[in-house]
Amino acid sequence: MFFKLSSFALIAVEAIEVSVEVHICSGLPSFTIVGLPDKAVNESRQRVRAAIKNSGFKFPVKKIIINLSPADIRKEGAIYDLPIAVAILAASQQIESKAIEVIKNCSFIGELSLDGQLRPVRGIISMAEEAMKTKKKYFFMPIENLKQAEMVKKTANAGAFNLNGVINMAANEKIICSQLHNIELLHKGEDKKNELDYCLDFSEVKGQLKAKRAVEIAAAGMHHIMMVGPPGTGKSMIAQRLITILPNLTTGESIEVTKIHCLTKEFDGLLIKKRPFRNPHHTISRASLTGGGISPKPGEISLAHRGVLFLDEFNQFPKKLIEDLRQPLENKNITISRNNLHYKFPCSFMLVIAANPCNCGYYGDKKRSCRCSAAEISRYWNSISGPIMDRIDIRIEVPSLDNKDIIASPESESSAKIRQRVINCHKIQAERYKNSYCKYNSEAGINYINSWISPETGIKKLLLKMIEKYNLSGRAVSGLVKITRTIADLENCRNIKTSHLLEALNYRTGQIALY
Repeated sequence: MFFKLSSFALIAVEAIEVSVEVHICSGLPSFTIVGLPDKAVNESRQRVRAAIKNSGFKFPVKKIIINLSPADIRKEGAIYDLPIAVAILAASQQIESKAIEVIKNCSFIGELSLDGQLRPVRGIISMAEEAMKTKKKYFFMPIENLKQAEMVKKTANAGAFNLNGVINMAANEKIICSQLHNIELLHKGEDKKNELDYCLDFSEVKGQLKAKRAVEIAAAGMHHIMMVGPPGTGKSMIAQRLITILPNLTTGESIEVTKIHCLTKEFDGLLIKKRPFRNPHHTISRASLTGGGISPKPGEISLAHRGVLFLDEFNQFPKKLIEDLRQPLENKNITISRNNLHYKFPCSFMLVIAANPCNCGYYGDKKRSCRCSAAEISRYWNSISGPIMDRIDIRIEVPSLDNKDIIASPESESSAKIRQRVINCHKIQAERYKNSYCKYNSEAGINYINSWISPETGIKKLLLKMIEKYNLSGRAVSGLVKITRTIADLENCRNIKTSHLLEALNYRTGQIALY
């Protein structure tokens, strides 16, 4: 007796279809799983056996062979419990013929407990997308995963509490149709965590008007930014409040981000609408930052996708970790190779760096004198290579506050006011790039950059002088023009002006360039 049905496997954040094939024949009773299963998949033999018996069915006392195809891709986790159990019941003819005809054109995923209850699995959004592409009639899953799967439109998802529920739904499609019509009831009250309930606000930051202006520009175009200054000047405070001026994710971005986060243990099952803010410590391991492991999982740079990656005390990070940022910053994704497979994780994030100017922290400070020698300062900054610095578009100094500003500084603009300007700027970019691969000015290609440099306005001539004077690289020029475009968007100007270019140059070649 032979039966085959459809399931899925995850490779990074993408899913591929897996065929679960079962062969039952006479012989010495055994239960074998082939197709490159890991330990969790092999252990499913005991879970499936107990779940079938405790659900009121008979487990075949015969030779059972399960093949997970394609056999050259490693199968991981307990997600194949449900498809294996359903395939065994169908092959042993314990399911009525009407239900078997439905099952043949469906996909299955889920972990079984010993009593036949279904437990949620990770990566369901990617699987629902693949189910839509394969045009299966229904996609059966644990009921707790149903809300996540419904994020993908045009999929007929069926959620069940247990193995018996799956069999009953396959035998009576009216149950599935009723569930599809009432799916909106599952979403009530789920958006509380996505409300804008930030407890931080830019109005709490005293002084530092130039730094706050630079951060607003960075947020408006999703540019990388570096803040350098003595201890206690507000670098971390400003960076932590940056997330409060960024708009919520679009629907497409929300699904992108949720697909990544649903692979982690911290995911709570709801659609992520706030932009991620990741702040790893400088003692983080290489795999935790960039992703990896025996079975590659996303690292902090991927978990920061469409959000902010804040690296405080940047010079304290090992040089190898800093250099690992090169490819992700340029390509907006990272590829990890394992066993002849390539795991590709997206990582289009806004990099925010905070650092002291030297070991003691007071080089260039007006209030306290620096104790470091010139050689020590040089060694301190040697951990950051030229190629990394070249990828940081905005570099701003955050100096010590005047004594009067520490106590009596007037309250500055709130995050809400700044956020509204950033939202308007994002809308301009959304319209500009609606038929393009990019979303923000920081991602714009050379064709856009060339179109922004108009010879009639004198911008091209001024830019050539800047290149000659400051010896700017091609990447630096590209970043300079992108910042200029963002400044113009903040002022709602159709064409960039000389004043916009000069302000952008100040962020690129200011005091920090001397470190």
